[in-house]
Amino acid sequence: MDTPRRLLLVGTYTPDSDPPGKGEGVHRVWFDPETGELTPDGVAARTTGPSFLAFRPDPPTVYAVNERAEGSLTAFRVHGDATLTELGSAPTGGGSPCHVRYLGPERVAVANYANGVVTIQPTGVDGAPTEPRRELAHRGHGPVSDRQEGPHAHSTAVVLDSHDPRLRYLLAADLGTDELRVYHYATPLNEENQGPAPAIDEGLLGTVRLPSGTGPRHMAVNGRHVYVTGELDSRVHVVRWNPRNGTGEHLGSVPAVGDPLPDNFPAEIALHRLKVEGREIADGDALPMTTTYEGRVYVSNRGADAVSTFAVRDEGARLEHLADTPVGAWPRHFTVVRGHNGQPDHLVVAAQNGDSLMSLLIDPDTGIPTDTGHRLDVPVPVCVLPVPIKRIRRAETAQA
Repeated sequence: MDTPRRLLLVGTYTPDSDPPGKGEGVHRVWFDPETGELTPDGVAARTTGPSFLAFRPDPPTVYAVNERAEGSLTAFRVHGDATLTELGSAPTGGGSPCHVRYLGPERVAVANYANGVVTIQPTGVDGAPTEPRRELAHRGHGPVSDRQEGPHAHSTAVVLDSHDPRLRYLLAADLGTDELRVYHYATPLNEENQGPAPAIDEGLLGTVRLPSGTGPRHMAVNGRHVYVTGELDSRVHVVRWNPRNGTGEHLGSVPAVGDPLPDNFPAEIALHRLKVEGREIADGDALPMTTTYEGRVYVSNRGADAVSTFAVRDEGARLEHLADTPVGAWPRHFTVVRGHNGQPDHLVVAAQNGDSLMSLLIDPDTGIPTDTGHRLDVPVPVCVLPVPIKRIRRAETAQA
């Protein structure tokens, strides 16, 4: 079926996850990029607590963490008819895995909240998890006794290494220790990077210290700057990244919402270019080191129940608050859905406690999202993943 609609996969909490919820696994939703309308299409995969999802383009694979006391990661093949087939699963080496990031054809990174372990999980040519995995533990604590009694890895982000295009740094936001942990890894051989990838030690290289009590949760990368949500201090922090030696410097922070509240807990953060020239910018991309631009940063705020918009100033070194857009109760993850061929850009937001998705239209001049009025009932949605279903269909047709 040829359709202009976009495929969104939505992760939920399920009765057997921790925390439990009324979701049924990975839900399938169709999005109209012209109007912002959301249409349900059943459950794509029944799996425990898929609270975060990541996509591998070749072969088309979706990775889902299974958030529970003994965490696991499950891989699914995505077919042209928008169905999912389970490929296999593997333990994550920790409890309450809450984030997964695709690192290239050979591996993904998983953040385990409960014990703070970051797991580098190898994957096979078919996308399925393989052995051996690398478990990167950590030590430390913070001043908030009921939340920072030990390390709590919450997410990862990728930044570049200016010495060698085959090398990357992996940052892990540790809510429990008020740090960004810095690891090194090599990307596999491809057409651009001739020669074998250098052998490196993928252990901890160092940390970037954030103010005491920050509780770093999620990150967005903008070239030489990394923006970090502080779950515990309700602020957005700016870190200047040094790609030559793999270090970072905390530059400052701004309140995560225009009218600060005592009980507000920022969650997801995303970077958005108002104009993209020459290439597509995927969610989570580490942009080239020389890239500076006038863009927007969005933050979901649980408590204020709003998505806040910030302008990128001073070539990325400063954020300026522009607006707060009301959304559903306890907004978690959201995604930027890029318009093509004159279509507008949208945000699709998962309101965990509101049991709904909502779509917001991004103003092309201001970058500020406004409510389209479109809602969709989904039980405890916590992650929204766009999947390039047209590309998958074209590949299947070419192989037929």
